[in-house]
Amino acid sequence: MAYTFEGPLREARVRGRSNRFLVILDDGTECHLHDPGRLRELIYSGNRVLVRPTRGLRTSCSVTAAWSNGRWVVVDSRIHNRVASLFLPPDATPEVRVGDSRLDFKYDDTYVEVKGCTLVVDGVALFPDAPTERGRRHAEELARLREEGRGAVMMFLIMRDDALCVSPNWSTDPAFSSQFVKMVKAGARVEAHKFRLEGNRLIYVGDVPLCDGALSGMPRAPPAAP
Repeated sequence: MAYTFEGPLREARVRGRSNRFLVILDDGTECHLHDPGRLRELIYSGNRVLVRPTRGLRTSCSVTAAWSNGRWVVVDSRIHNRVASLFLPPDATPEVRVGDSRLDFKYDDTYVEVKGCTLVVDGVALFPDAPTERGRRHAEELARLREEGRGAVMMFLIMRDDALCVSPNWSTDPAFSSQFVKMVKAGARVEAHKFRLEGNRLIYVGDVPLCDGALSGMPRAPPAAP
């Protein structure tokens, strides 16, 4: 088990989205959405979501997961670093300043940046789902660190269990994708861990590799196991 959400999760339906971080439910309740992505395939009118009680300046609940492809997809990025820490040494230092950026973790002489992934198409987990200049800078910093002889890791947390591999999202953000290729060629390591939501528990279900063709802009998922 990777994480347990506190408070009961209740199912609701989306009426609309006021802004990037505010979702209106079918009963008129406003819930906080803590995810910087577009989430167009997850947060749309009529789709099912799970929400839990939280305290905010304007809201009393948070969207925890949304329904897609027969499963719940976790959409709360507040838990990412806590989940990522399970895959790191216990003495890893969080929030480390590097150049003009801040990376999520450092241990020994290795730097780690964590990225949450919710978009999966035909078995391919794609990051990002919206252009991210911040993500491009992180990939650039990791490449530079490798060139200096330091360890560098980009860790993807895939918040659903139907991914077979992971790839940069070339069609959505070619700038990040190109820098991702440079980062990998510089020797940075890519990790991708996937999860499943069972009740209020986030369960780690395994790792996935980089997709064939991920670095050339034509990612392909491997055949699913029978």
